[in-house]
Amino acid sequence: MDKPKILTLNVTEKTRELLISNNFNITEGSLGKTVDISYFSEHIFCLPGHNIPNNLHEFDIIIVDLSNEEIKSFIKEEHVIEVNKTGAEVYLLCEPSMTLFDPRGVSVQKLLKGLEECYKKEFMLIVFQNEREYLPYNFFDKKSRKARNTLYSCFDFIPNLPGMYKKTGFETIVVEDYINNDFQKFLSKYSSEYIYHNIFEVPEIRVEESGKYIPNPHFYPLLTSNNNEVISYIYGDEKSQICLFPEVKDNSTFLLEFLQEIAPSINPNVFPFSTQIKWTADPHYALPNHMKLEEEKQELRKEYEEKIALKDDEIKNNEEKYKFLHNILTETGDSLVSALIQYLNWLGFENVVDMDEKVIEGNVKEEDIQIETSRGLLVIEVKGIGGTSKDSECSQIAKIKYRRSRERGEFDVFGLYIVNHQRHLPALKRQNPPFTAEQLSDAIDDERGLLTTWQLFNSFYEVESGIITKEQLRERFYDFGLIDFKSKDFIKLPGISEVFKNGSIIILTLENTKIKRGDHIFFDINGGFEQLQILEIKFDDQPVEEIENGEVGIKLNKPLNGKSTQLYIRL
Repeated sequence: MDKPKILTLNVTEKTRELLISNNFNITEGSLGKTVDISYFSEHIFCLPGHNIPNNLHEFDIIIVDLSNEEIKSFIKEEHVIEVNKTGAEVYLLCEPSMTLFDPRGVSVQKLLKGLEECYKKEFMLIVFQNEREYLPYNFFDKKSRKARNTLYSCFDFIPNLPGMYKKTGFETIVVEDYINNDFQKFLSKYSSEYIYHNIFEVPEIRVEESGKYIPNPHFYPLLTSNNNEVISYIYGDEKSQICLFPEVKDNSTFLLEFLQEIAPSINPNVFPFSTQIKWTADPHYALPNHMKLEEEKQELRKEYEEKIALKDDEIKNNEEKYKFLHNILTETGDSLVSALIQYLNWLGFENVVDMDEKVIEGNVKEEDIQIETSRGLLVIEVKGIGGTSKDSECSQIAKIKYRRSRERGEFDVFGLYIVNHQRHLPALKRQNPPFTAEQLSDAIDDERGLLTTWQLFNSFYEVESGIITKEQLRERFYDFGLIDFKSKDFIKLPGISEVFKNGSIIILTLENTKIKRGDHIFFDINGGFEQLQILEIKFDDQPVEEIENGEVGIKLNKPLNGKSTQLYIRL
């Protein structure tokens, strides 16, 4: 249906999909999500990340779910001003002591301005509450170095907000004085799902003739606590209404039923099609072809649901098949060893032995994994730790290596230390590489390897995309020092001097390095390699098939992040 036109802000995915599946005209927006910044020990700059349409006045209903306090990880690229018409670079400066950045107090200031026109027409604002908090925000302009501090609340966009204070509870009573039976039954139906966080004072207005104060006739309490304190209300008139509901454990069905059954009786003009005569929907009055079309629709829905169920099974099976990739980044102990053995088997190593299964009772286990190969014995020690490795942890494998050499009477034993470091952090936020200069130097001197599970994770996708082969990857396991999975036939290209068209065209100067149209070039991103393809080469503004020297323009099949990116080409 075209009307009512509904904007949702911060509603759950379940709620949004339920409304869309019931043919409501939904536009999805956002006040921004709370960001986890607990990993930082210094000031950081953040942006609100909101998505509030500029045409708020065109919506009939706006739904704001303040109770959906979803937390997301900090991603630096999402907190950079990309389009700047004013020259100012105003960010929100977060203190080191902050663990969470909640942008919604800032975002609702934009919402407040846009709502002014909405209340002049038939309109409904629906809000699910959280606890009102006033949070400090420090606006900082990087260009001028000027700062401005202020306090904002997520409730700032709600007009005519009565006095309120914090109080949390679960027991509620439906107020019967102001609403019809259907509305009462509806509110009672969800009574076990309410959680209230705020108490509202009943606003009063002054009667000019008598000078007395009476309850504001535009304020309609819906629910109270068991102490008769207002926790939910409607404020408005026949034209526009503000509906403040408490937090509902699962507000998706609550909201759908409210929009379908209750809201049309509160503001019929917002729901023109809901107020038509309902008896015509009975099958006895079906229009020509209607029942046949409904049957076809149900068949399509059944077919769709069956396909979705099959796809869900595929997703589940795929997750089970490859969950070892996540486990090598999150686990420790036996679970980490097991995941790495799966990885090594995928990589094509044969004779991979879990040494836990070979230890004789009473003996001390040393290495975690052994692999007998054509080049000799590979002994691997595995660690999953919350921080980075101590010197003794890195070097222990050297002692095991030499012990195994004496046992074999051969110098064909290779030692490798694999660590899942800082495993409680998202992998992109970890220190990489996690080894000191001394640890790297000692590993070369002792002829042993150092490797992280994050490197292995990235290398899986490099194999899948054809950047490196499994055989090439296996050969690196015998190297000394920090293992480098970059293909040995990679050479660096000169630095990029200019970038055009958002990174899809680059300028660089070649010196005795041949490139040709169709070549693949590679770049390092987040510890792994990705590849691009050369679509076109120009020299002196003329297209060429290949070139070895000179300043050239290169058109790529995908944009680069910037001219500081180091590029490689395969010989």
